[in-house]
Amino acid sequence: MNRIRIATLLLALCFPVTASRLPAAAPAHYDNDPKYINPDPNYTPGDYPMADTNQARALYAEQKRELAKRLDDEAYIATLGTGEITYTAIKNETATVLGYFRNYFGIARMGEKGVEAVDLLIDVNSMDTAIPGRNNRILALFFESMKPQFGTAAVHLGHFESAGKREGRHLVRASGEIRLNGVTRPISATLAYKRTGKTWSVQTATPIVLEISDFGFGNRIYELMKACNHKSIGNRVEVKVDLRLR
Repeated sequence: MNRIRIATLLLALCFPVTASRLPAAAPAHYDNDPKYINPDPNYTPGDYPMADTNQARALYAEQKRELAKRLDDEAYIATLGTGEITYTAIKNETATVLGYFRNYFGIARMGEKGVEAVDLLIDVNSMDTAIPGRNNRILALFFESMKPQFGTAAVHLGHFESAGKREGRHLVRASGEIRLNGVTRPISATLAYKRTGKTWSVQTATPIVLEISDFGFGNRIYELMKACNHKSIGNRVEVKVDLRLR
């Protein structure tokens, strides 16, 4: 026992745990350097050129075709394109930024007890915040979505646990993984689903919370703040999904 204690002490002395080696806590928000902020309160960034996204969009189309091949199995149903994927972010600590993705494709495998698997492919370049200049800044500077490897995001949910019912909808706690910016992370969500005729609706019962710091964007968040004249951008992003499948 004494030998073990002595060895432990020697390891601690030889390899001390310093603050620099400890994992840094995720920031609540990222702050822009004041020297990059225009002092004019009425200043608004102008237009921003759209990057060439043809290669990235071609890869999205290819991945979509591959995913659609699973529909040969009658157990699968596919999105109808009538739902929406929206997100909410925070800038300057209190201002809400809303956006959505116009293009996506999803499939779900349905069994006797309900949903068994969900795969969702998102065209990152279809992001829209209703302001073209801001769209192009976010896509080019933050997502770098002109690069094919960053032009798509994907979600796979493969584990489901019943969570009761709410307002006539079945609730399930789902878990799986998300790939964004070339980084794969675990993800969980509470989903509500209901069948009406041949059509299924699948929604997030509560928003999915993602943190920018989990996906390796690095200094791109600071380049975006400089270009958009933001004082800060929140680390937390809330995502809502509302899909129709048949």
